[in-house]
Amino acid sequence: MRELIDEKNLPPLMVKARRAMQEAAKAAVEEHWRAGRPVYIWRDEQVMALFADGTCLPARSLEAGKPQE
Repeated sequence: MRELIDEKNLPPLMVKARRAMQEAAKAAVEEHWRAGRPVYIWRDEQVMALFADGTCLPARSLEAGKPQE
C-alpha cells in the first residue's frame, strides 16, 4: 500500500524531487494508455498488466501473445 508522506518535514529539494517523480510516473502511465499498452504493476505477489479500461491480468498470461484467463 502507498504510504502518505507529510511533506512539511522534508527538505525542499526532496519535496521537489518527489513531486517530479510523481509527475513523471503519471505521464508515463498516460502515454502507455494512449498508445494502447498496459502498465505493469506488482499486485497479489505477481506482476500484473493493468489496462486503461481497468482490466488487470497476470503478465505471464500475456507471454504467448494472447491474454488468457
